[in-house]
Amino acid sequence: MRVATSRGDVSAKKLLVCTDAYTDGFDPWLRRRLVPVRSRIIATEPLGESVMGRLMPRKMMYGDTRQLSYYYRPSPDGSRILFGGRDGTTEGDPLAPTTHLCSELGRIFPELAGVGITHSWFGQVAMNRDMIPRMFSVGDTVYATGFCGSGVVWARWLGKKAAFKLLGQTEKAQSAFDFDPPPKAVPLYRGKPWFIPLVYSLYERRDKRAMRGKNESPKG
Repeated sequence: MRVATSRGDVSAKKLLVCTDAYTDGFDPWLRRRLVPVRSRIIATEPLGESVMGRLMPRKMMYGDTRQLSYYYRPSPDGSRILFGGRDGTTEGDPLAPTTHLCSELGRIFPELAGVGITHSWFGQVAMNRDMIPRMFSVGDTVYATGFCGSGVVWARWLGKKAAFKLLGQTEKAQSAFDFDPPPKAVPLYRGKPWFIPLVYSLYERRDKRAMRGKNESPKG
């Protein structure tokens, strides 16, 4: 096969593809299987040692089990809370999703309702239909992809496993994420996630219904 790059062409017998939310048109087959989703993070103003010690005593990363999950942790210097969630937009003004995250921050930490926010930014993460990261082969191409929001943790490790698989080093390549078949294509999707607002609306209703179920008192 031939790989064309900005610095020239490369001929190869096998190819390793380890890409995710920023997959572009170089691999249309893969792009139909990865949906880029915005993950937005906000950073509070410095909160002081006593507040941070009370709200984040174990200085850990936290996350919930909602379909539209939220995740939060202390900043590296321990002075702020970094709070994130799915953005719900594909383009446009960042004010609305930032305001939404501020509201959710105050819901989880009532003490922080109305706290100052100094930064808000987003990046793309990639989701596939079954929400499972994996490596797999299609012909002479080995893929490691679909990290579903956990690419910082998984990408380097699974990319290395995929490289061992490409080299035929079966024992070193062993992984619970090495399985077939490849993820299925998303119907009616050609690279622009037009359906994101609809999916988010559905997930939001499911989350609200689940929360109502938890808050209801048992009968009898």
